[in-house]
Amino acid sequence: MSTIPFITSDPSMVETVAPLVSTSSCPMDLEIFIDPAKALEYLAIEMPELVFVNFSDPKIDAFGLLEDMKKDPWLLHGGVIGLCDRYDDALKVERYQGANIIVALTREDLPRHLPRVIDIINNNRRILFQREIGADIVANISGSFKLENDLVVASCYTNLICNFLFNTNRLDAEKKSQLNLALTEMLINAIEHGNCGIDYEEKSTWLEKGRLMGELIERKCSDEALATRRVTFEYDLGPTASRFLIADEGAGFDWRNVKDVSKVENLFELHGRGIMVTRQFTENLTYNEAGNQVSFEISYAEDAGTMAPGLFENIDPIDVKAGDRVFDQGESSDFLYYIAKGRYEVIVNGAKVSSLTPEDLFMGEMAFLLNNRRSAMVRAASDGRLIKISKKQFVNAIKKKPHYALFLCRLLAQRVVRANMASAAKK
Repeated sequence: MSTIPFITSDPSMVETVAPLVSTSSCPMDLEIFIDPAKALEYLAIEMPELVFVNFSDPKIDAFGLLEDMKKDPWLLHGGVIGLCDRYDDALKVERYQGANIIVALTREDLPRHLPRVIDIINNNRRILFQREIGADIVANISGSFKLENDLVVASCYTNLICNFLFNTNRLDAEKKSQLNLALTEMLINAIEHGNCGIDYEEKSTWLEKGRLMGELIERKCSDEALATRRVTFEYDLGPTASRFLIADEGAGFDWRNVKDVSKVENLFELHGRGIMVTRQFTENLTYNEAGNQVSFEISYAEDAGTMAPGLFENIDPIDVKAGDRVFDQGESSDFLYYIAKGRYEVIVNGAKVSSLTPEDLFMGEMAFLLNNRRSAMVRAASDGRLIKISKKQFVNAIKKKPHYALFLCRLLAQRVVRANMASAAKK
């Protein structure tokens, strides 16, 4: 992650950001793009892990750029850090759905927050560049961190995790949004109410004055006893479900007597909405005795499927059932298959040698590229969905978007690396 593309026409924003990334714990260079079209071309060819976008730049249609990226999911590899002049712009970026937004920062917040965000990204790189993760190599991805009392840090972790689970097809868009809301609620509660001791009345009065919660948290943390408190955040992203633990160093609360605000008689109750949201969208929500530690899980959507690249989205998908043969060893074909959903077994001479999921993107690409016969039989291990792409369709797609060829080359290279890792692990 030595070079970060920065899409902006504002030299002053570059002057603010450049020293922050060059002197961070993992120094990086910036490559400036004023033309969004050239930026998209760079993203397609270089596939960077991180992108900076100036969302307050009047010369750049930043949200239009995100829409163009959404049309071609192969451009959604890394994460986007939004830089803004106005807090309202930052809120708009944070609420944007469909792109890998990690965090949105105002110019005023950059000196304090950007180095911290970069450190978080470096410590969680396994869940940033998702296409390099082999599910057959790393079945579970876990992390345990002590977070400062900072809402930006909480947002960064939440977005990294939710983006990863969505982009690796563990969650669909709806469940991604639900998990994002649950994690946000629980982390904010741990910081504001747990560590900083901010109650509902104090928070409401502060916000009514037009002030930001980050300012109130900073004021509270001028007390050294509160400033040294940390939020423990642990995640375990497994093959069928994710588990989370969030704990603060506050006195806790009586979670047993929190009213169910989903009931009509408690409709206007001021407290307990965060718990209600988390309980509604997750499973096995459990508090410790003191009420300053909560754990919960989220299982993955059974019908979650990867988004097809834009030029293939009009090809009718093929639904398969568990046990169906996709193709046989030795047969000839000029088709490859884009894996939209399901699990598939790769069988050579009667023995299972590997498995494929939507994270692998394609199956049958070797015979497709080399005009050879199929080197293995592939059988559906679960119900699934495939997009059957002919050589003519793929070549026409490459003519329109040449980076598709580069993407396929990189995908094949990653598979070779994964196969070598698996082979070495067995020795």
